[in-house]
Amino acid sequence: MSEQRVVYQFPISHYCEKTRWQLDHKGMPYQIRNLLPGAHRLFTRTRAGVNTLPVLRDGKRLIGDSTRIAYYLEKYYPQVSLLPADSAARQQVIELEQQFDRYGVHVRRWIYGQLLGRPEVMRAMLGPYRLPGVVKKILVPVIEQGVAQLYRIRPEPVAQSQVRMEEGLALIEARIQGDPERYLVGEQLTLADIAAASLYGPLLAPAGTPWDFMDENDLPAGVVAQLHAYRDRPAGQWVLRRYEKDRRVTAA
Repeated sequence: MSEQRVVYQFPISHYCEKTRWQLDHKGMPYQIRNLLPGAHRLFTRTRAGVNTLPVLRDGKRLIGDSTRIAYYLEKYYPQVSLLPADSAARQQVIELEQQFDRYGVHVRRWIYGQLLGRPEVMRAMLGPYRLPGVVKKILVPVIEQGVAQLYRIRPEPVAQSQVRMEEGLALIEARIQGDPERYLVGEQLTLADIAAASLYGPLLAPAGTPWDFMDENDLPAGVVAQLHAYRDRPAGQWVLRRYEKDRRVTAA
């Protein structure tokens, strides 16, 4: 039952989106619990042995880390499987999921490198918590500083992450051979597609996603030009197509 299945998350985390998408694809109802950044570790460390979100509670089981959750769900809920039966294709999916899981770190760093400090980001991050205004005012600089330190939001690491992030876009394009309709492996959606599309989601901000909150008219022209360039290339179109065609929401 959905009340026995809970995703503990940050609202704008693309790793949490990866888990939500997999659950939704399998038609598995679940509840959402938003944990406050920083304070979340009091829960994740003691209950799931991790520092990060998402954490999935499935009945009495708690599983941390989006990749561990992914393979837990495939093992215990193989219906609407996201892993091919063919062993060679299955191995390709597993390897791609792991690659895009690593690229997601660089997407996050590059995005924060462009947007951290803008009030829209903190509104999106803290909005779902319904905190009093005075509490938000206190938390915002603390969280911004914590994000900058934790994710190394400095010019050199951000520039390095842009290079790695673009490697991932090139990998998508090599797999789809320029056709946004194609899947990364085989003829249907797999875990590799969900990992790639969700972890690059913040870069493309598909309509209706947690990242669709920025007014580009308020962004520096150079940032807007770069975002448009990513959106226009085949990999960007592929991510948007996956959201349009394959993303459905079933959370309770």
